[in-house]
Amino acid sequence: MIVEMYKDLIKDERGNYYMAVQIEGNELTLVNAFVEAAFTPELIYNEEFRTKHKEMEGGFVGKIAMDLLRHDVVMGMKQIDRKLLNLSDVEQQFAVNYIDTIEFYRHPAWQRKV
Repeated sequence: MIVEMYKDLIKDERGNYYMAVQIEGNELTLVNAFVEAAFTPELIYNEEFRTKHKEMEGGFVGKIAMDLLRHDVVMGMKQIDRKLLNLSDVEQQFAVNYIDTIEFYRHPAWQRKV
């Protein structure tokens, strides 16, 4: 089984989705896929974000990340550009570690602008 980092989704028995962020040998590190979607450069709250998403005033900012995740799930279900894997199958091949969602997670494409 090949797991593509930052692409394939891994679903556990409770319906949570994860994404691989590191593979070293037979060790696989996962992060919650919603957290991954929420920490993208496009979701940095600044003037550009406010202008682009002004129709969301009074709404839930998390909807954007959930829509991104929903898109990835649908593409995984259809096997378009990514796979949707079961955690139990992945655990048969890899020792799985998790990045706790209470830690500050930084998407690798994100860079602090000084």
